[in-house]
Amino acid sequence: MNKFLLLICFFSVIIMEAQISITSTNMPVSGDTCRFSKASLTSLGDYISSGPNWVWDFSTLDSTGQDVRKFVPSSATPYSIYFYAKFGEKTMDSVPIPAIPGMPGISMKNIYSFYRKNGAASFNSEGLGITISGAPVGSTAQGFDYDELYLFPLNYMDHDSTTFRFSTPSFSAVPFAYKKHGYRITDVDGYGTITTPYGTEACIRVVTTQYATDTIIINAIPAPFNKISFPNHVRSYQWLTLTEKIPYLEITGNMVFGNFVPTQARYKDKKRNFVGIKEEELNLMLSVFPNPSTNEITIITPKLDGTVDAQITDLSGKNVLQKTLTENPMIANRHSLDVSSLAKGFYILNLSNNSGKQSLKISIQ
Repeated sequence: MNKFLLLICFFSVIIMEAQISITSTNMPVSGDTCRFSKASLTSLGDYISSGPNWVWDFSTLDSTGQDVRKFVPSSATPYSIYFYAKFGEKTMDSVPIPAIPGMPGISMKNIYSFYRKNGAASFNSEGLGITISGAPVGSTAQGFDYDELYLFPLNYMDHDSTTFRFSTPSFSAVPFAYKKHGYRITDVDGYGTITTPYGTEACIRVVTTQYATDTIIINAIPAPFNKISFPNHVRSYQWLTLTEKIPYLEITGNMVFGNFVPTQARYKDKKRNFVGIKEEELNLMLSVFPNPSTNEITIITPKLDGTVDAQITDLSGKNVLQKTLTENPMIANRHSLDVSSLAKGFYILNLSNNSGKQSLKISIQ
């Protein structure tokens, strides 16, 4: 009997040792640079399943290009006055803004996310830096209501829910204000090991979902007709390790009618050479809507030189629709794609040009 109890204790220690705990020391700091590869969505396999002592094998991920996440001090950005002593990361070049009759063109460019370690308690997103029609402004936390991305220590079976509220200042010189509010739910639903083309590491699996509302307020239009609000529901599946400052693998996407639709997958990687693809890949899709769709989808691309090839494949990789998107003089290029001939189900929309490639999972209903 004593030997049996000793054996149970022995295996219990092994199981407990297999569970890692993520703390603030495992988060990035100002000055960090982290290289990652972008993975084809069709090569992901099963990323939903999770649990204790889980083995996630993503060794066959198909890389479509690389990029580098750069965490820089706020003083190296145009938004230092709003985010003093914090550090940021450029996340987008621009956001398409539709033309408003009777008003000059409005642009949102050079978007940065800003972070701060709240001691050993949390890792926070403290706002966005946005250049609105040439004026750099910060969308900062209101009433210290930050977006806590992680609460520490982060362990298996942790469940957290936090709120956040951001807003830009109301300057008459800025054509509109931007506000964002909502809440985040974070669950640690598994632990074990993860394997990617980069290697194998012990990990925990984190699922974090943001339920937010974005609001644009047009200053030149009288209230209450000057507000445009839209939901922003996104989810991220992350595998965190003790060895890397960014997720070993991260799959992000939108929540559409309660269903997760992945839009991007990226994993920590070493430098690789890609034939015909630039390392600094462009964002070819700024927006795709509606998704799900029935007859037609609209694709908004940045203003690029030349053309973009659009291809829709089924989940087996078979090409079912193809079209060349040509350049046009609009501020944000809008392209229509007729999908009425496609059967109901999920497909992959691929956009590519000489600068790179981007993929998005779409639903036809």
